[in-house]
Amino acid sequence: MFRRLVVALSVILATGVFVSAEARKQRYDDGERLVVISEQDIDLSLDKYSIDVGKAKGAYKAIRVRNAQGRLFDLQRVQIVYSDGSVHNEDRQIDMWQGERSRPINPTDDSYFVDQVNITQTPGEGRGRLQILGLQDAEGRRMERGGSAARPPVRHDPAPTATSIPVRPTSPEPTTAAPGQALAGGDVLFGAQYVGFGVDRDVIRVGNEIGKFDRIRLRVLENDIHINEIKIVYNNGSTDALAVNADIPMNSRTNWIDLRGDRFIKEIQMVYRSKPSFKGQARIEVFGQYTKGWLGPQGEGRKYNQGWVLLGAQTAGFVGFDKDVIPVGRNEGGFRKIRVTVRDRAITLNEIKVIYSDGSDDTIPVRTRVDAGGTYGPVELKGDRHQPIERIEAKYRSRFFDASARGKGSAIVEVWGQH
Repeated sequence: MFRRLVVALSVILATGVFVSAEARKQRYDDGERLVVISEQDIDLSLDKYSIDVGKAKGAYKAIRVRNAQGRLFDLQRVQIVYSDGSVHNEDRQIDMWQGERSRPINPTDDSYFVDQVNITQTPGEGRGRLQILGLQDAEGRRMERGGSAARPPVRHDPAPTATSIPVRPTSPEPTTAAPGQALAGGDVLFGAQYVGFGVDRDVIRVGNEIGKFDRIRLRVLENDIHINEIKIVYNNGSTDALAVNADIPMNSRTNWIDLRGDRFIKEIQMVYRSKPSFKGQARIEVFGQYTKGWLGPQGEGRKYNQGWVLLGAQTAGFVGFDKDVIPVGRNEGGFRKIRVTVRDRAITLNEIKVIYSDGSDDTIPVRTRVDAGGTYGPVELKGDRHQPIERIEAKYRSRFFDASARGKGSAIVEVWGQH
């Protein structure tokens, strides 16, 4: 085996696939690249804050913002202040889960010096870490402050029409979670439907057992769709008409759409159609986000399911022990116990780590088998229960040989909490 590896490496070197470090550096330096010009710890409960980037070296053709660490950055405005005093306001919702970044903000043909980035956001909970990334080319790297620089052009994006829904790209892979299941990041899948070329009318029933929600969003795959109407029917009979005559392109998801208050949703009624094309039907998925306080120690969530609330879920792989991060939805802490429920296939569970918003953690060594439909726990938490839970890390893997497994897919691992 070692001899084969040596021979293969020799072939690669002979064909020139390996490039010298100096050649790689030269090729890299000749093109544009993203540079981290600031990285700041952020209190997510703030609605506004400023980041000074005046000491960043060189000039930039655009910036991006990135969620380096944190449950959610829900930005409403990113304001760029240039060295000549000119300002660009990016007035749009930019919601980023951990690891996500925005598209380029105020891209220009030339490079300009940036002094400050001002952020306006929807206040959340806990702390996060925000990166400011600059798009820089070779010329911008050579530029020094103090010289003359032209005023950057101000871009005026057209204001959205009353019937438009802001969207962002998403993976083309369909969501495999079961309806009512919370996903990584805290989204809860209400349901999914396939849409034909004619006008379709569908109803997705939600129900009290899932929870109260104050926002929803849509995810569209496989084809563009045209939304005639989305109507939310609450348990008390009142309704919300959320979108009329709106287009949503293929492989995109909408920004969060606010509902009127925090109420139980009885059902979601949708009237839509696919745009005729060779792509065929479209798939539409509808998600909700728990209302603030639902997962809190005094929240209504503890009045249902014997006081257990679903914190998050992930799919367990087969190879090795996955170390999955399960972001937890908006919560105010106060959890005394957690438990792990497994669906569809048995897993081997090795470790659970609960990480709180102040950085402290609660590590629970396990190493046990949990059958499909079974539960591990409940386990008493020893950490600071008053701190909100930031995320949960778990080591596990699906078991290949499981006669009781449903189909050939992986296991779904859910983490529940109780106050």
